[in-house]
Amino acid sequence: MKCPKCGAWNTAYLPKCRSCGTPLESNTQKQLSWEEAMHKKKPSLTVVQFDPEDESPMMPAAADDAFDPEDLDRAALTDELEELKLRREEGSRKIEQMKSHADRMRRSLREAQVVRPVPEASDTAAYDADSVVIRRRQQTRQAQYTSELYDGEAQDEYAEMDSEYDSRGYFGEPDEQPLTYVDDDASAPIYYDGYTPDSGDRGALTDEEYMPRRIQTRAAREDAYESFSAGRRKKNRAARIALRVVIVLVCFALVGVGGVLAARHFVLSQGMQVRQDNETTVMVVPTTLTDGMPAHRITIFGKENATVYLREMQSSYVIADGKVEVTVPDYMWYDTESSTYATPVETDTMDVTITPFIRYSQEGDQYQLDPIEFTVDVPLSPIYLLNPSTIRADVGVSIFEVRINVQPGSTVIIDGTNVSTLIRETGNVSKNVQVLPVGDNTISISVKSKYCRENKMEVTLHRAAQEIPLELDATVLVEWNYEPITNEQYAAASDEARAKMQRPSIGGTTLPGANISVEFPHENLELDMETGDFSFTPLFSQLGNNDVVIRASYEGKADSVISHTVYYMPNADIYTRRAWDLDAQYSDLINYINIRKGTIYMGIGTIERIISTAPQMAIMNIGNETFEKLVMIENSSKTTWAVGEKYRIYGDAYGLYDTMPRLTVRYTYLAE
Repeated sequence: MKCPKCGAWNTAYLPKCRSCGTPLESNTQKQLSWEEAMHKKKPSLTVVQFDPEDESPMMPAAADDAFDPEDLDRAALTDELEELKLRREEGSRKIEQMKSHADRMRRSLREAQVVRPVPEASDTAAYDADSVVIRRRQQTRQAQYTSELYDGEAQDEYAEMDSEYDSRGYFGEPDEQPLTYVDDDASAPIYYDGYTPDSGDRGALTDEEYMPRRIQTRAAREDAYESFSAGRRKKNRAARIALRVVIVLVCFALVGVGGVLAARHFVLSQGMQVRQDNETTVMVVPTTLTDGMPAHRITIFGKENATVYLREMQSSYVIADGKVEVTVPDYMWYDTESSTYATPVETDTMDVTITPFIRYSQEGDQYQLDPIEFTVDVPLSPIYLLNPSTIRADVGVSIFEVRINVQPGSTVIIDGTNVSTLIRETGNVSKNVQVLPVGDNTISISVKSKYCRENKMEVTLHRAAQEIPLELDATVLVEWNYEPITNEQYAAASDEARAKMQRPSIGGTTLPGANISVEFPHENLELDMETGDFSFTPLFSQLGNNDVVIRASYEGKADSVISHTVYYMPNADIYTRRAWDLDAQYSDLINYINIRKGTIYMGIGTIERIISTAPQMAIMNIGNETFEKLVMIENSSKTTWAVGEKYRIYGDAYGLYDTMPRLTVRYTYLAE
C-alpha cells in the first residue's frame, strides 16, 4: 500500500508506513468478518475506456451503470488468469536461462587465454608487409603494457575498476576478480576464452555483443605473460603433440590387451571348447570285459602326445598313434561296493556323463571337450526261491526253513538276520523262521550281489489259527547228517559205543492234558500231561527231505497239526560206503529205474555242459572215447561244477531225464 505522505510502498498488513511512520488508514479501519463481507452490498465499478488514437480517457456515458460482479464474463477472466500463469512461467524460464548464461560467462572469464596483442598502428607502409617486424613490435608493446600493470598507480586504478565491476554484478571469488579494460584503450591486449553462446541464449543481443571480451583472471593473465615467447610456444606445442600421440598409442595398446584378456576369461568361464586342431573326436562302443561283465569302450582321437583328462574318473591318458582307448566297466557307476565313483540307483538303467579335458602341452592350458553321454543297464541281484517255491504258501509248522539260491559272495539278509557266511558253493542258503498261528507271517529277504543293485523280496507264510496250541522247540533239528540209531542198536551197544552215538530228537509243547501222536517212524515218545511238553526220536529211512507230522488232540476242540521237514543226509563216511559203481550198473539203472530210486551210486566222468545254474544241473559223461555214457546230475553238494572238469560224484537215483539216468549228487570230489 502506498503511503499518502511520503509515497513509499508498504506491505498491506502494516498499520504504519515503515519510512515515515504515517498511519495507513485502510489498515487502521476495522476489518469485517468474512460473513459480513459476503452480505455486504455489491461494489460498483467505473470502467474507463481509452481510444488507441486519442490519449484522453473516455468516461462512460452514464454513471449509474455500475459494475455488477454477477455479470462478469467468468470464461474471459479464466483465460486471462491462464495467460498470466503462462507469462509467469515464461518469466521464470527466462530468469533461469539468464542465470545459466551468467554462470557460463563467469567460467569463461576465469579460463580466458591470450590470443594476440593488439598490433601498433604502422607509421610506415613498408613495415606493414614485414611480419617479423610486426611480431617484434607486438611483443615489445605487450611487455610495456605488462610492466605498466605492475605500476603502483595502475594497480590502484585497476582495483578501482574491479570494485566498480563488482558493483555491476560480478559474483566470482574475491581473489579471482577479472581485469576489465576500457574499450577505447588501443594499447590493451585482446583476450579470447573460446566462449560461443548457444543460439537459444542470445535472446535480443546482436552478434557484436558476443565478440571476445578484453577481460581475464589474474592467474590466467600471468600464465599468458609467461608463455608469450614465440620460440617457447612452438617448442611446447611440439612436445604436447608428441605427448598426445604417445598417450593415444598407450591407450590403444591397453584397450587391445584388456580385450584379449576379457575374451579369454569369457571363453573359459562359459566352458566353451577351444581346440588347436580339428581332429579331436570321441566314439563310445558297448563291449564286455574278460569276466563277461558289460562295459563301454571310449575312444578319443586327437593330436599326438596330447593329454586327456576324464574328470568323473579322475584319471589322465596320453594320446598315442592318434587315439586313446579307455574301457570303463558299467558297474563302476552304480556299484558302491566296487567303485568309489558309484552312485546308488534303484532303476533298471542309469545315464552316465563323462566330462573330458584336453591339454596339448605340459605348460599349456586345459580345454574342455564335448561331454560324453551314454546309458548303462543296472542288473538286479538274482534271487531264486527254493523253499517255498512261491512267495505265498500255506504251512502247518511253527519252524519253517526258508531256502533261496543267490550268487556266491552276495550279502544276504533273511528275516533281519545276516546269513552271508552260510552261503554254500552252489549259492544255496537257508534260515529257519518261526511261523505263528496268526494267519499271514511276512518274511523279508534282501540280497546284494557283486556288480548288481540290491534286490528285495517278501515271502508270506500262512498258518491258520489253532484251537489247541502246538509249538516245536526253537532249536529243533532241520538237518541230520548221522545214521539213525534204533533202540535195539542202542541196547546192544557197549557203554563206550553209546557215548559216541548221537540220537536226534524232536520236542515241543502243547495244551496240558492234550494227546500227542506222531505220523512218522519214531521211538521214545514222551508226554507230560501236566505241562504239555513232549519229545520223540525220529527214524530216517529216506535221503533228503523227510516230513514229520505231529498231531495234538483235545476233547471238544479241533485237532492241531504241525508238519516239520528234516533234511536227512548221512555224512560222507556213511553215505559213500553204500554207493554202487555207476559205470557197471549203468544199463541196469536205466532198465529198473523205478526199483532203483534212492539207491546210491558213484561215478567218475567229465562235465559236458551246464543245463541250469539254480539249482546247478549238468550232463556228465562217465564212459570213454569209444562208448559214451551220459548222466544228468543235479548238484546238492558244496562244490560248483565247471565244464571240462573231471569229477568223482556220489549221488542217489532220482529218475530218468530223456533217456539218461538222473542222480541227485550229495558229494563231489576232483578226480585224479
